[in-house]
Amino acid sequence: MAQKNWRSDQSRDQYFIKARKLGYRSRSVFKLKEIDQKYKLIKKESRILDLGSSPGGWSEYISNNHRVKTIIASDIQPMESIDNVKFISGDFTNNETQQNIIRLNNNQKFNLILSDISTKKTGNKITDQYQFYNIANNILEFSLNGLTSNGVLVIKVFIGHGFEDFKNDLDNYFEDVYMFKPKSSRPESKETYAIGKKIRYTQNL
Repeated sequence: MAQKNWRSDQSRDQYFIKARKLGYRSRSVFKLKEIDQKYKLIKKESRILDLGSSPGGWSEYISNNHRVKTIIASDIQPMESIDNVKFISGDFTNNETQQNIIRLNNNQKFNLILSDISTKKTGNKITDQYQFYNIANNILEFSLNGLTSNGVLVIKVFIGHGFEDFKNDLDNYFEDVYMFKPKSSRPESKETYAIGKKIRYTQNL
């Protein structure tokens, strides 16, 4: 019944319908489009890392609409190839996956790190939030090393247990921090996107 209801909701979702009509891989492309248009994130010649990339909506949007130097996508799930996008399969919390990303980027720092990662729901809200923020903190730690001094982190976060602590960490590490929920996010979802600009200090990879 839950699966049937989900499919019914999808069929009435204007962004899902629009994504299919335009040939996009997922409705999430419209989230990045809104964020990019509001905050002017994607610059020419940027090195960009797209985490939680599958099925590829965000990487597809960047590849189709911007001329950048590098796009590296990574996910634990498989992703069909996209022009000008390099893909690494693996669990981002695994150090080997992070090292593979660094090597593929020729040990250079990224101008923009994107994360649309979600975790599988267990049915226990506190457990779900704990698992999610464990990954989010891994991404933040990597970003402190992997971003240029003027680099930007965009990461999906969920309001609830762990959110305030994570928000405080972002405020400590970035000069400018914004919270933005795109119109294309589902109204009932607790997701929002944190944008951290101008890292306060960086470390060597």
